[in-house]
Amino acid sequence: MNKHVRLLIILTSITLGLFTEPVSVCAQGESSWWMKIFRAECDTTQVVIPDSSTTNKDDLFENQLDSIELLNEELPVLKKRLGIGSIQIYMDSSIMDINVSSMATVKSLKGYRVQIHFGDLESARSVRAKCRWQIPNQKVYMESIAPNYIVSVGNFRDRWGAEFALESLEKLYPTAVIVPTDIELPKL
Repeated sequence: MNKHVRLLIILTSITLGLFTEPVSVCAQGESSWWMKIFRAECDTTQVVIPDSSTTNKDDLFENQLDSIELLNEELPVLKKRLGIGSIQIYMDSSIMDINVSSMATVKSLKGYRVQIHFGDLESARSVRAKCRWQIPNQKVYMESIAPNYIVSVGNFRDRWGAEFALESLEKLYPTAVIVPTDIELPKL
C-alpha cells in the first residue's frame, strides 16, 4: 500500500472516533434506535368503537383477546354427529392430473426373491399351489419366460433377508436360488 493511503485511513479513523458519540457506536445502549422498533409488551387489547352517531366516552370498551384467558374458560362439548356428509374440493385440473398420474404408475423397488421352480406351466401351477399351502405368510409369484415359467417367493429388500428365507425353503425345494428382481412396495 502506498504511504499516503495508509495515512489517509489512519486520519479518517481517528477523526471518526473523536466526533462520534460513544452511545451511537454501541448497538446495545439503552437508547439505541433499534430498540424502539419492538414493543415492550404484547398487544392483546382490541378496542371496539360503536357506530359514530351514538359515540360517547362510555360506549368505548376494551376486549381482552389473550389466549391464556381463553384456556381458563370452559368450552362446550360438541355432540357426536353420525351420518354421511359431502365434501367439495375446488382445485386446478392440473393438480388432479398430477395426482392421477402418480397413483397410476406403480413404482417398483429393486430387491430379491427366492426362485423355487423353473419349468412348464402345469408343474409351475402345482408348485405354486403347494407352496401357498406350505408357506401361507409369504407371497408366491409365477412369471412367464416363454416357453417356461418361474415360481418365486417373497419380496426381500436386501440379500440378507433372502438368504434367511433360502435356508428354510431349501429343505422343501432343493433347487431354490436367490434372484435379484423388482419387488412390490411394502404396504403401509
